[in-house]
Amino acid sequence: MSLRILPRLGVDDVARLAPLLAAYSAALLHEEPGAPDEAYARALIDDHVAEIAGAELDGRLVGFAVYYDLPEAISRRRAGQLDDLYVDPACRGRGVAQALLERLVAHGETLGWVHLRWMVPEGNPAAALYDRLAERAPWRNYVIRIDRSVHW
Repeated sequence: MSLRILPRLGVDDVARLAPLLAAYSAALLHEEPGAPDEAYARALIDDHVAEIAGAELDGRLVGFAVYYDLPEAISRRRAGQLDDLYVDPACRGRGVAQALLERLVAHGETLGWVHLRWMVPEGNPAAALYDRLAERAPWRNYVIRIDRSVHW
Protein backbone atom coordinates (compact mmCIF):
# COMPACT_ATOMS: atom_id res chain seq x y z
CA MET A 1 0.00 0.00 0.00
CA SER A 2 1.44 3.33 -1.06
CA LEU A 3 -0.15 6.35 0.66
CA ARG A 4 0.84 9.83 -0.50
CA ILE A 5 -0.53 13.17 0.70
CA LEU A 6 -0.77 15.93 -1.88
CA PRO A 7 -0.45 19.27 -0.07
CA ARG A 8 -2.55 21.13 -2.63
CA LEU A 9 -4.73 19.74 -5.39
CA GLY A 10 -4.45 21.50 -8.75
CA VAL A 11 -6.42 21.79 -11.96
CA ASP A 12 -5.01 18.45 -13.14
CA ASP A 13 -6.89 16.83 -10.24
CA VAL A 14 -10.39 18.11 -11.17
CA ALA A 15 -11.59 14.86 -12.79
CA ARG A 16 -10.30 12.83 -9.83
CA LEU A 17 -11.79 15.14 -7.19
CA ALA A 18 -15.29 15.52 -8.69
CA PRO A 19 -16.48 11.94 -7.91
CA LEU A 20 -15.23 12.22 -4.31
CA LEU A 21 -17.08 15.52 -3.86
CA ALA A 22 -20.28 13.92 -5.19
CA ALA A 23 -19.91 10.93 -2.85
CA TYR A 24 -19.16 13.18 0.14
CA SER A 25 -22.17 15.39 -0.49
CA ALA A 26 -24.45 12.38 -0.96
CA ALA A 27 -23.22 10.79 2.27
CA LEU A 28 -23.95 13.91 4.33
CA LEU A 29 -27.30 14.52 2.65
CA HIS A 30 -28.26 10.81 2.89
CA GLU A 31 -28.84 10.63 -0.85
CA GLU A 32 -27.53 8.61 -3.75
CA PRO A 33 -24.46 10.22 -5.34
CA GLY A 34 -25.22 12.43 -8.28
CA ALA A 35 -23.07 12.84 -11.35
CA PRO A 36 -19.62 14.26 -10.63
CA ASP A 37 -19.62 18.03 -11.14
CA GLU A 38 -16.25 18.90 -12.63
CA ALA A 39 -17.15 22.59 -12.93
CA TYR A 40 -17.70 22.76 -9.17
CA ALA A 41 -14.53 20.76 -8.48
CA ARG A 42 -12.60 23.24 -10.65
CA ALA A 43 -14.18 26.22 -8.85
CA LEU A 44 -13.23 24.73 -5.48
CA ILE A 45 -9.65 24.08 -6.58
CA ASP A 46 -9.43 27.62 -7.99
CA ASP A 47 -10.89 29.20 -4.84
CA HIS A 48 -8.65 31.91 -3.40
CA VAL A 49 -9.59 31.22 0.23
CA ALA A 50 -9.91 27.46 0.53
CA GLU A 51 -7.03 25.02 0.26
CA ILE A 52 -7.53 21.38 -0.69
CA ALA A 53 -5.14 18.62 0.29
CA GLY A 54 -5.55 15.23 -1.30
CA ALA A 55 -4.68 11.66 -0.42
CA GLU A 56 -3.61 9.07 -2.95
CA LEU A 57 -3.62 5.38 -2.24
CA ASP A 58 -1.64 3.39 -4.80
CA GLY A 59 -1.86 6.36 -7.19
CA ARG A 60 -5.63 6.81 -6.90
CA LEU A 61 -7.16 9.92 -5.26
CA VAL A 62 -9.19 8.50 -2.36
CA GLY A 63 -9.59 11.42 0.03
CA PHE A 64 -9.48 15.16 0.44
CA ALA A 65 -9.45 17.86 3.10
CA VAL A 66 -10.78 21.39 2.53
CA TYR A 67 -9.26 23.85 4.98
CA TYR A 68 -8.61 27.53 5.60
CA ASP A 69 -5.88 29.64 7.17
CA LEU A 70 -7.71 32.19 9.33
CA PRO A 71 -6.98 34.96 11.79
CA GLU A 72 -7.58 33.88 15.38
CA ALA A 73 -8.56 36.98 17.36
CA ILE A 74 -8.13 35.56 20.87
CA SER A 75 -4.47 34.61 20.46
CA ARG A 76 -3.69 37.31 17.89
CA ARG A 77 -2.20 34.58 15.69
CA ARG A 78 -3.46 32.33 12.88
CA ALA A 79 -5.50 29.13 13.06
CA GLY A 80 -6.46 26.35 10.71
CA GLN A 81 -10.12 25.58 10.09
CA LEU A 82 -10.80 22.16 8.60
CA ASP A 83 -14.12 22.40 6.83
CA ASP A 84 -14.45 19.04 5.08
CA LEU A 85 -12.56 15.76 5.29
CA TYR A 86 -13.62 12.75 3.25
CA VAL A 87 -12.16 9.34 2.52
CA ASP A 88 -13.66 6.86 0.07
CA PRO A 89 -15.48 4.28 2.24
CA ALA A 90 -13.63 1.43 0.49
CA CYS A 91 -10.33 2.93 1.67
CA ARG A 92 -11.18 3.71 5.28
CA GLY A 93 -9.18 2.07 8.05
CA ARG A 94 -5.91 2.43 6.13
CA GLY A 95 -4.63 5.61 7.79
CA VAL A 96 -5.77 8.01 5.06
CA ALA A 97 -7.70 10.42 7.31
CA GLN A 98 -4.96 10.36 9.94
CA ALA A 99 -2.32 11.13 7.30
CA LEU A 100 -4.39 14.06 6.00
CA LEU A 101 -4.77 15.45 9.51
CA GLU A 102 -1.07 15.01 10.24
CA ARG A 103 -0.24 16.87 7.02
CA LEU A 104 -2.52 19.75 8.01
CA VAL A 105 -0.93 19.94 11.46
CA ALA A 106 2.57 20.00 9.91
CA HIS A 107 1.44 22.71 7.49
CA GLY A 108 -0.05 24.66 10.39
CA GLU A 109 3.23 24.48 12.27
CA THR A 110 4.98 26.19 9.35
CA LEU A 111 2.28 28.90 9.28
CA GLY A 112 2.34 29.45 13.05
CA TRP A 113 -1.21 28.21 13.65
CA VAL A 114 -2.27 28.21 17.27
CA HIS A 115 -4.55 25.24 16.52
CA LEU A 116 -6.44 23.28 13.88
CA ARG A 117 -10.16 23.13 14.56
CA TRP A 118 -13.07 21.37 12.94
CA MET A 119 -16.67 20.38 13.44
CA VAL A 120 -18.29 17.08 12.57
CA PRO A 121 -21.93 16.04 12.39
CA GLU A 122 -23.36 13.89 15.17
CA GLY A 123 -22.84 10.21 14.43
CA ASN A 124 -19.77 10.83 12.25
CA PRO A 125 -18.08 7.47 11.59
CA ALA A 126 -14.64 9.04 12.11
CA ALA A 127 -15.41 10.23 15.65
CA ALA A 128 -13.32 7.45 17.22
CA LEU A 129 -10.30 8.54 15.16
CA TYR A 130 -10.83 12.19 16.08
CA ASP A 131 -11.19 11.31 19.77
CA ARG A 132 -7.87 9.45 19.55
CA LEU A 133 -5.98 12.21 17.71
CA ALA A 134 -7.46 15.37 19.16
CA GLU A 135 -9.15 16.72 22.25
CA ARG A 136 -12.73 17.88 22.15
CA ALA A 137 -13.12 21.63 22.08
CA PRO A 138 -15.15 23.27 24.83
CA TRP A 139 -17.55 24.89 22.35
CA ARG A 140 -20.94 23.98 21.03
CA ASN A 141 -21.63 24.25 17.36
CA TYR A 142 -24.80 25.83 16.00
CA VAL A 143 -26.21 26.51 12.58
CA ILE A 144 -28.71 28.99 11.19
CA ARG A 145 -30.11 27.48 8.04
CA ILE A 146 -30.47 30.02 5.28
CA ASP A 147 -31.34 27.62 2.45
CA ARG A 148 -33.87 25.31 4.06
CA SER A 149 -33.84 22.93 1.07
CA VAL A 150 -30.47 21.59 2.23
CA HIS A 151 -30.88 19.07 5.04
CA TRP A 152 -27.91 17.31 6.60
